[in-house]
This record gives sequence, C-alpha cells and structure tokens, in this order.
Amino acid sequence: MARDPLPDLSIVLGFLRSGQGWSQAKLGQTAGISPNLINDYEQGRKRLTRQRLEHLVSFLGVPPERIDATLVCLEGNRAASRSPGGPGRRIESVAGRAGKMATGFVRSLLSMLTVEGEAIEARQTAERLWQVLKPRTHAQRLAQVEESAAFRTWALCERVAAESIERAANHPKQALELAELALRIAELVPGEEVWSWRLQGYAGVHVSNARRVCNDLPGAREAMTRALKLWEDGAPGDPGLLHEAWVPWIEAALYKDERKFSKALKRIDEALDLDNGELRGKILITKSGIFDALGDPQGSTDALREAVPMIDEDQEPRLAFGLRFNLLVDLCHLGHASEVALNLPGVRELAERLGEELDLARMVWLEGKVSAGLGRNAEAEAAFEQVRRTFISHELAYDYALTSLDLALVFLEQGRTAEVHKLAEEMLGIFRSQKVPREALAALRIFCDAAKQESATVELTRRVIRFLHRSQHDPELRFEVGEGAGAP
Repeated sequence: MARDPLPDLSIVLGFLRSGQGWSQAKLGQTAGISPNLINDYEQGRKRLTRQRLEHLVSFLGVPPERIDATLVCLEGNRAASRSPGGPGRRIESVAGRAGKMATGFVRSLLSMLTVEGEAIEARQTAERLWQVLKPRTHAQRLAQVEESAAFRTWALCERVAAESIERAANHPKQALELAELALRIAELVPGEEVWSWRLQGYAGVHVSNARRVCNDLPGAREAMTRALKLWEDGAPGDPGLLHEAWVPWIEAALYKDERKFSKALKRIDEALDLDNGELRGKILITKSGIFDALGDPQGSTDALREAVPMIDEDQEPRLAFGLRFNLLVDLCHLGHASEVALNLPGVRELAERLGEELDLARMVWLEGKVSAGLGRNAEAEAAFEQVRRTFISHELAYDYALTSLDLALVFLEQGRTAEVHKLAEEMLGIFRSQKVPREALAALRIFCDAAKQESATVELTRRVIRFLHRSQHDPELRFEVGEGAGAP
C-alpha cells in the first residue's frame, strides 16, 4: 500500500529540525518527549498541531515566523511544479514570488523541499513496485528489472536493500539475493554515471552485509572494499537522497565479525554522527553487540539504555523484545538482580505477545538467573531444569551449556558437588555431538575435569559462563587457564 502524502506541518518540522543540525533524538531529549514521537510527527503517523509545532521549534531557536515562511515556500513549490520547466527553473520562479523573505533562504528551502517532495513520491512508487516483485522468485525479479525500465529507480534499489536487511537475521540466503537484486537495479538506473556509482556503492554495502550473515567474511570484505570506492566516487552525484549512516553502520558489523573491535567502534560512532535520529536506536543495538563481544557488559548496558526509548514496541515488537531482554541480561552480569526483577514483567509481556517458544524459554532462563541472584535457589533450579529440556530439544548447544553452568552454580553454592559432576558429563557429551568451536569445547573440558575431581569452584564456573557468552560472538577467543579471577 502506498503511504499518504505527508502533512505540511510534518514536512516543516523535519525541514527545520534538520536545517538546524538536530537529530530526532536530540530534539526529543531537549523537549522532554520520546524521539519516537518526533519521528511519528515527521512521518505523519501522529497529528501535529500548529501550537505543538511552535513549541517544538522553539527548542531549535527558530521563531514562529519561520514556520510561515516554510509553508509559503512549500505551497509555492507545489504550484510551480504544475507549470512547465525543470526543478531549477521552478525554484527560481517561486523564489522570485516569495516577496519580502530572504532570497537565499527561500532558494535553499525550495531546493530541499523539491528534493524531499520528489523523494517521497519516488519511495511511494517504489513500495508499489516492491509489492509487485515480492511474491516472485529471485529469477523472476531479476527478469522484471532487466525487461522493464519502470523497475530501474534509485528508490526501488533502496527499498530492496532495506528488505535485505529485514531478512538477514533469519533468512540469510534470501538477504543475499535481495542485496544482489538491489545492486543490479543500481547498475541499470538511468542518468549520470556518478549517481549510478553512488547507488552501486550503497547496494554493494548491503551485499557485503548479506555475505557476512551467510558466514562468508572474505566475500563480505571484498564486496565492502568495492562498495566503499563506488560510494566515495559517486558522492558528487548524490542530491542527499540516501541515508549515509547505513554505510559505516554495516561496516562496523563486519569489523565486529572480523574481530577488529576498535575499528568497529570507530565506524559505529561515525554512523551515530551521520544519523538524523531515524536509525539511532538500531545503531546503538549494534554498538551494544560490539561491547558484548569485548566482554564489557557496562558499555553494552549504556548503549542499550540509550536505545530503549528509540524503539517503539508497538511498531517493532521483535526488536523491542531483543533490546529489553539483552539489557536485562547485561544487568544480571553486572549483579543487578533486583533491578532486573522489577523489569521482568514488561519484557515477559512482550515475549508472550510474540508467542515464540524459544523467546518464552529464554524468559524462564532469565527468571532463573534473577532467582539465583536473589538467593531463591529452589526457584532457580526449577527454572533452569525446565529451560535445559527446551534447549536440548532444539539442539541449542550454547544455550543448553550456559543454562547448565547456571544450574551448576546453584548446586555449588549448596555444596552439591556430585550433581555438578553429573551436569558436567552431560554438557561435554552434548557439546561434542554439536560440533561447537574448539575453544568453547576446551573451556568446558576444563570445567568438567574440575567437576570430576570435585574441585570446581563458583569462580571457575562464572569464568566459563562469561567465556561462553563472549565466544558466541567471538569464536576464536581463547580461554586462558592461568588468568586471574576477572578474566576472561
């Protein structure tokens, strides 16, 4: 379904905010409201009144008169667009009729509104075209693009690339097909070659992302290198239509998987600087993942706390659940069981709304972690035993091992060493059958040997838990036997 045209006041708010160099997050924070509400106003999902608009732009240091000037230019631009002549001629015509307003302001305003207006229309058309392509096979989609000029637009390239991102987590092969389709569209888009380079760079970055989630890191880096060159070479041809934050954001995720964490953090901060507020919450989630791979739960927690108000649980319940769940896990790692307990009901409600068995199982696991942290050992034991059965039935070796180690901690704190030994033997056998990474298996063997000799300690168990949690994101990480109590 094509979206309705944006209300004038929504366009004005977006223009004035971006013109002052403010992100949606900054305006929301300064005005004391959610950045999601700012986004809803600008996207026309929530009604924006003139009084409310004046209130918001006052935080930008913009007088109410600027609203009227912008509205005049917007209406003049629409009128001019119905007359002969290209955008440049229309801008000069309307600027000349704008009366007492500053000509420079009018000219720049009309340039931006022309680009924004044409972008909205192009994206609406792209959505309709995607609905035509969506039910078709990959080969049929490619054939349609090759045969019909209507399907060779920058906006459709952008839309297909976005669909690739949506599919990446659960359907990596489909994500790669979609990214390659976006790249082919970019190659066929008519117009100046420099604009085609920019589009190919944008689509190529998404190809890199899809190869990454397909576990082809060399192929992902190869695609990224080519895409970055095209992206930079094509910069002069970009009228500001493509969201620049995508490029460093996607490369940050690639650097993370390549275990180049300092580069990943640098690129993720560049993405945050380029973002206008639209993607900030999701970029912060990626930043949290980098800190997670570094074994820094405090850094991860800080990023997730900042992201929470930027993800609307009604619009994106799956993302909101993952964000809030991971935040509570980090807080557990930091020893804040009481705070986690207060926030568990809201996260469980999200999990129940989604209705996925594994989400609900992970909620039981988290509830067990909280019970253990609060000294309620019987409740923790029951929760962990229940969750272990679910994880092993789904062949989730890492989740099973982590839960078993949590259960081992409960047993150790009660002096039940024989049961710890039994748990260790079960874990080792399952890990061997699941073909988990060598370093993770080595860490478990150390724990199992200690359990067999009844010398496993609470501290060793916690170290192995921390290691397994990190090694999910960094399979080459090594468990060093001789490290101190705070490692790894």
